[in-house]
Amino acid sequence: MLDRFKPWLHRRPDAVVSFPKSGRTWLRVMLDECNIRLLYTHAGAEHKTSVHFGELNTLEAESLGRIVFLYRDPRDTAVSGYYQVARRLGGYPGTISDFIRDPRHGVAKILHYNAMWLDLAKTRPHVLVIRYEDMQADASAVLSRVVEFLGRAAERAAIEATVENNTFEKMRERERSGDYRAQYGDILLPADPGDPNSFKVRRGQVANYRDELSAEDIAYCDAVSASFVEAYA
Repeated sequence: MLDRFKPWLHRRPDAVVSFPKSGRTWLRVMLDECNIRLLYTHAGAEHKTSVHFGELNTLEAESLGRIVFLYRDPRDTAVSGYYQVARRLGGYPGTISDFIRDPRHGVAKILHYNAMWLDLAKTRPHVLVIRYEDMQADASAVLSRVVEFLGRAAERAAIEATVENNTFEKMRERERSGDYRAQYGDILLPADPGDPNSFKVRRGQVANYRDELSAEDIAYCDAVSASFVEAYA
């Protein structure tokens, strides 16, 4: 597999690129357990900087080697992002309805970001695209794809053991107990142990947005998504 990559790829760091709250913590913990160390980047889309979606680009790809691009249903991404900003990053001045419509945080930004990277992947063989929903359906299969793409070897039994050791429930308990502190510092600690929505490992569900957004909010998300159908095809 490595033969198909240009020599310069070997001199640049391999990376996972994703919009915030797309599931990369789960992927990172599993890859770390497989002793695969990568660069993890949001490529300018961090909620802390909150840039307008029109300022986003894929220029960072030029400094990277192999890229694993991870994306998630933008509706779930936006809901999880709201709690990240509201409960972990100091607060958000509006409601969740305001957040999903915010061009510096919400659904339009997520869709625009994902579309750019998906378009890039269509023209570059050194970009592997994976979906959070596929990880939920068969994490062992997705993790195996990632490991193979990165040119590493791992037996099926080892992959399955890694997945079993990093279920949502186990990761959440490790975050609650502080077991991650030595390796990840404060990144994998709840902002408030008494507030489930302040955990980094929050709910980890597919289509959780249905419990969090109003019918009007969902209709808005779907309307915005309609203009990105081609990029996601």
